[in-house]
Amino acid sequence: MLSKEDIPSLIKYLNNPKLIGNTLTIPYPFTVSDGETLVESMKLISPKLKRLFTLRVCLTDELVGICSLSRSSNEDHIAELSCWLGEPFWHRGLMPQVIRKVIEVVSNEWDNLIRIEAHVFPWNKPSMRMLEKINFLLEATLRKHNFKNGQYNDGLLYSFIIEK
Repeated sequence: MLSKEDIPSLIKYLNNPKLIGNTLTIPYPFTVSDGETLVESMKLISPKLKRLFTLRVCLTDELVGICSLSRSSNEDHIAELSCWLGEPFWHRGLMPQVIRKVIEVVSNEWDNLIRIEAHVFPWNKPSMRMLEKINFLLEATLRKHNFKNGQYNDGLLYSFIIEK
């Protein structure tokens, strides 16, 4: 769960152009006000529609990333994966382990969940490799799917099917 104590870490990691260039909805620059809004909005979301997991350094409890699954109430068999990790923790194999565990936990809680989708920008090669490493399949290129930095960009749709 996110708390107000996490806002300095959110600001620290989310004000990195290398990280934020690969996210769709996180504002840049990320401010204290953005952090407060994010923390408060997470308190209002039903655990039946969204599960958010925080990644923390064991010794300090510092927030260093987030992984979440979200679903809509009218298509509860599908969830969308969103995640980010602070740059000092990249290339350590952490996020694949986290995503596997998040899928395991949430698929046991959400009985109808069978499909997980992830949207990736075409320039985000590390995320593509990471998703493929954990058996997500590239399904489609969604042309002019997202609006970021004043222009429409293509998106890549990856999916993972949960075999129950």
